[in-house]
Amino acid sequence: MQPEIEILPLNTCPHLAPILAHWSHTEWYLNRDISFDMNLKSYRARAMSRVIPLSFAALHRGIPAGMISLKTNDLWSRKDLNPWLASLYVHPKFRRMGIGTRLVKTAELYAGESGHTRIFLFVSGPDSAMLSSFYSSLGWSTLEKCLDNDGNDALIFQKDISGIKA
Repeated sequence: MQPEIEILPLNTCPHLAPILAHWSHTEWYLNRDISFDMNLKSYRARAMSRVIPLSFAALHRGIPAGMISLKTNDLWSRKDLNPWLASLYVHPKFRRMGIGTRLVKTAELYAGESGHTRIFLFVSGPDSAMLSSFYSSLGWSTLEKCLDNDGNDALIFQKDISGIKA
């Protein structure tokens, strides 16, 4: 019997790369100068990777439901910080089921197991308040105010993951 929710590294299900690239493109890149093909190339590369940058896919009863990535240099003005938790997305049909929380915890665990003691993310845009509240509820704290890669106001969050274990 298949579990209700599975979180899998994209390298174990590379056929999902186009779906994750589509979600990423429509959620964050439609109004930016980054083509879908460039985004797809990035997800295909992550589908072949066992080290950061990489992505995880959430499946609900075998159906793609969400994703998250770990990246280096996600915020161009703060290349001194890494790794970055990025691209958390849960398809609207599957929201409010704990999938986002599971994805974040999976990425945190992987980063910790990879030898990192802190992890970072940034939030910007119209959902900043909701996202800030979500990440704060998971133990993330505000590091500083900044500008995102498009020059918009943003907040950098951090989390100590030195004690996180499976």
